[in-house]
Amino acid sequence: MENSVEIQKAIKKYLNCDMLDSALLGNGANGKVYKCNINKEPFVIALKVTNYSDMLFKEVNTINFINERVDIKLPKIYFYHLADNEINLNIMGMSFIDGVGADRINWFCKGKKRRYFTKSAIDNFLQLQKITNDKYGVVGGEQFDNWIDYYKPFAKARLDYIIPLAKQREFPQKVVDSLTKVYDYLDDILQDGGKPVLTHGDYWAPNLLASPKTYDFVGCVDPFNLMWAESEYEIFAMILYPKLKLYKEYKNRVKTSKFVDLKSRMYSLFSEVYWFELLGKGSFGFMLWVAKKIEKEFKKFKKIKNK
Repeated sequence: MENSVEIQKAIKKYLNCDMLDSALLGNGANGKVYKCNINKEPFVIALKVTNYSDMLFKEVNTINFINERVDIKLPKIYFYHLADNEINLNIMGMSFIDGVGADRINWFCKGKKRRYFTKSAIDNFLQLQKITNDKYGVVGGEQFDNWIDYYKPFAKARLDYIIPLAKQREFPQKVVDSLTKVYDYLDDILQDGGKPVLTHGDYWAPNLLASPKTYDFVGCVDPFNLMWAESEYEIFAMILYPKLKLYKEYKNRVKTSKFVDLKSRMYSLFSEVYWFELLGKGSFGFMLWVAKKIEKEFKKFKKIKNK
C-alpha cells in the first residue's frame, strides 16, 4: 500500500487502533479506495486517499448532508484528514460496503438478478428524489427560483473555458460546436424542468455497488457536486452501461419531459467538460461520442420545435 505510514498515523489518531492489512478496492479519477482491517470495532473500514484536498472535503460534507436527510445506502464517515505537517495525506475513513461496482459484474445469463439490481438501484435513487427544496442551486451556494437561471451561467462558464482551448487545438472543436448549438436553445430545451430535488451527482454503474455473491444492490458511493437540481438532471449518468438498463427503468417509472433524451446527453457532455476543467484531463473520445448523440437528438428536437 502506498503511503502506509501516513495511513497508519491517521487510523491511530482518529480511531485509536492499528491497521492490520489492506487491499486496493478501486483506483478512480480523483483517488484510490482501500479495504482495511483494523484491530478494533468495526474491524473493517474503507479508506479513500486522494491528491485533491478540496474535493475530499467537499465529498465528506456531501455524504454527511445526504445521510442526515435520507438513507440511500451511502457509507458513513468515521473521520477525514486534510494533508498537513503531522499527516501528509488527504484521507477519509468510512464504513465498508461489501460490494463491487456494477460495471465490474458479468451480467450475462443473469437476467432476473440484473432486473432486480436495476429495480433496487432506481428505488434507491427515487428515495433521494423525495428530498426537495423551494429553490435550485448548489447546496450552500446561491439559490435560484428557476433552474435555467442556475444552469445557463454554469453552461456558459464551461463554454468560455473550452472555446479558447479549441482555438489552440487543445480541445475538440466538434464538442464545442455541439454544446454551442444546444446552449443557443437552452431556454426551449429546459422549459419543462421538474421540481428541485437533491442530487447524488454521480449516480452511475461504477458507483452503484452489487454484492459479488448475490448480485443484490448493496449501496452507492462517491457523491459529487451536491445541489438542488431539476428532477431529470442527473439521470444522464444512467445511460452508460446500457446492459443494466437503469435509464430505461427510470423512464418507465417516472413521467419524463419531451426533450429528456436531449437534455440527458447535454447534461452528460457539460459534466464531462466540468470534470476536464477540474482535473485537467478527460476522454476526448468519449466527449466526441456524446457530441454525436447530441447531434442526433438535436435533429429530433428541431423537428418537434418546428411543427
